[in-house]
Amino acid sequence: MNPSQNDNATRIQNRAAAFAEEFLVPIAADLDRTGKFPRALIAELARQQLLTLPANQAGFAAHIETLRTLSESCPAIATILNQHALAAHAISKYGSESQRKSHLAPLAQGELLAALAIHESGPALGLGPDALTATITADKLTLNGRKTFVRNAGVADLYIGVARHAGAPGAAASVFFIAQAATPGISIGAPYPTMGLRGCPVADVTFNNVVLESTALLGTAETGNAILEHLLAALALGQAAQTIGIATIAAKHAAAASRHRVQFGHPIASLQAIQKLLAEIVTDSHLAWLALRHAAQLVDNGEPFAVEAAMVTSFLGRNGQKWLIDAIQIEGGMGICEVAPPHFQGTLPLARLFRDIAGTTLSDSPDDFPESLVAASL
Repeated sequence: MNPSQNDNATRIQNRAAAFAEEFLVPIAADLDRTGKFPRALIAELARQQLLTLPANQAGFAAHIETLRTLSESCPAIATILNQHALAAHAISKYGSESQRKSHLAPLAQGELLAALAIHESGPALGLGPDALTATITADKLTLNGRKTFVRNAGVADLYIGVARHAGAPGAAASVFFIAQAATPGISIGAPYPTMGLRGCPVADVTFNNVVLESTALLGTAETGNAILEHLLAALALGQAAQTIGIATIAAKHAAAASRHRVQFGHPIASLQAIQKLLAEIVTDSHLAWLALRHAAQLVDNGEPFAVEAAMVTSFLGRNGQKWLIDAIQIEGGMGICEVAPPHFQGTLPLARLFRDIAGTTLSDSPDDFPESLVAASL
């Protein structure tokens, strides 16, 4: 990375940190409690030029830095942003000139909010009940079926989706499309009540004889599988950045608590066992961050990165929740409290962050990614 890139990355990180301090820290606990979608923050993210970093010259590395920074305050906002930004990234990378001209500016300015409709209830794309299928003719694209666990569902204006190509041989043949949320035949199910990442709505999206112009096809009928692989890996990197951000702030909070929590007449920060727990969280999450930055640089260089994404995801899947458990152990009873008692000075975010990290360590994939991909690379 050259000096000018470093300067730009620093400016973006500083904007993200200032945004988090001003807008996220004051509302994070209430957002978790109410689960109300924070619509006003989308406009502010746009004003700070943070909405579509992977789709512009800032690049994917700047995007994961932003996600990590925001996740130290409110991982739910980072989840909303990751879905939106990667939808814009897909249009920027695979869309036609007309699609880029129509959608990228409104997405960057917060006039449109996007969602990715990828998951289905079956074991793989096109194999489960109500699998989404696309029938393609010369000038039309007709969609029938259902996508499940769609983040930003119900609040998004635009869905970037993937469907099984009904006319193509093989179970893996897929096509991507761009659909306006207001298109006739698109309906949103009841929101799922999730244990964490509240504020980012999650629901099923059903397509009932949805007819789109052929110009809604993203890429071609032959590139769907490649787009799917790219987006799944990119989503994994975004979630990894969120996980590391949560671990970072949890370790800082636990370290501060250990200096005030007294056992046997001394702060527990002086105990070697506590120091070891904290050192392991900081060391392991830092190493994961270095691996994540390497994978992000591969994305920006246009090089293959799916295996590296799988490695980071696999590592964080095993360790992410453990880091939060260790941080909570250090804080003891206060670590599991959602609301601070009257005599306690400060905030108690670890219970919320533990619920959030359960969501960021889930693999955003309908198959055996990432372990099978890592094994296949050997």
